[in-house]
Amino acid sequence: MPKTILLVDDQELMIRVLQATLRPLGARLAAAKTGAEAVRHVAEIGAPDAIILDFSMPDQDGVETLKQIRALDCGAAIPVIMLTARDQTLIRKAVEGLRVQAFMTKPFSPTILLQTVKTMIEAGSPA
Repeated sequence: MPKTILLVDDQELMIRVLQATLRPLGARLAAAKTGAEAVRHVAEIGAPDAIILDFSMPDQDGVETLKQIRALDCGAAIPVIMLTARDQTLIRKAVEGLRVQAFMTKPFSPTILLQTVKTMIEAGSPA
């Protein structure tokens, strides 16, 4: 069964870039444009094998989104990569305790993102 990766970003262009970057994995690439949509996806469909989560979104930020996902029965152990265009120091502090496996700054290296996600989903646990 193919792995599933949930891509969460409010920018359609970024979703398309992520899809193109991760297509070589052969995974099912689900997308959510809001934090609330991402939480709903996990609650209704179940835990994806990984989540790539944008920090800055208009409805709720990545921290609040991740808190809500982690509160779900199936959301506790999902590997997460946090994408941000901001200073990672502040974001790392904000997500402390929420088990984010990797941080990537926009613009990110497609090669590094692909390798990080591949390692995470092959291991079935954090990279």
